Amino acid sequence: MTTVTERHTPRETAMQRLGRHTAEFFGALARVFVLAGVLALVIVFAFLTVDLPFRPFDRFFGGAVVVQPSNWLTVGGLIMGAGPLVAILFARKFGGEEASRAVTAAWALAAFAVFAELSYLAPMLEDGDFPSVRFVVGFVASAMASQYVAASVYDVARGGGAWWRAPLFGAIGGYLALGIVYFPYVYWGANVPWPNWMVTDFAIRMGLAIAFFLPVYAMLRKTLRPRGGYGG
Repeated sequence: MTTVTERHTPRETAMQRLGRHTAEFFGALARVFVLAGVLALVIVFAFLTVDLPFRPFDRFFGGAVVVQPSNWLTVGGLIMGAGPLVAILFARKFGGEEASRAVTAAWALAAFAVFAELSYLAPMLEDGDFPSVRFVVGFVASAMASQYVAASVYDVARGGGAWWRAPLFGAIGGYLALGIVYFPYVYWGANVPWPNWMVTDFAIRMGLAIAFFLPVYAMLRKTLRPRGGYGG
């Protein structure tokens, strides 16, 4: 005759439950700030190099100076293009909502760092050293939009199909948002072919994402396994 022993799982007390939720909260908070710190470095470095034209792609456009990418593409602008891709990696591991929180915290950290640096350098700077307000607003708004959209599109597209589908769609969504916000806002009314620049900029960024980001994403898939509950 088999004796069946009934086991009782100890009930969690109110204090234990409070302690568990508190630990989870501070763990999530610390994780967001670590992720935000990584993205904030990208943002700050992009701001520090935003006035340096990026010329290596010019040779592919012949002698037509007006269509050469260095007219609009700077080192900082190219670096900022890494932001949506970093947001996609965050979303893969922790989900789109946490990635969005990390993006928000990163911009707060970056804004503090940039303002602190400008305050320190202000006595040594002249009026011509500062970009226009229109450029700054367009640059920041487009970069933020691209990061939020990339994480959101990736989060929706993940969980099925080929492994490259979700990161590719995320990059497409992020770079479309960047171009649609930046170029019309910054160049509307200017006597320059900004629609052509916008299309070329998107093509350059997507070419780099396909050539470099997708292979990196493929290599990191096992390392960045999604947390419980997230597909991909």
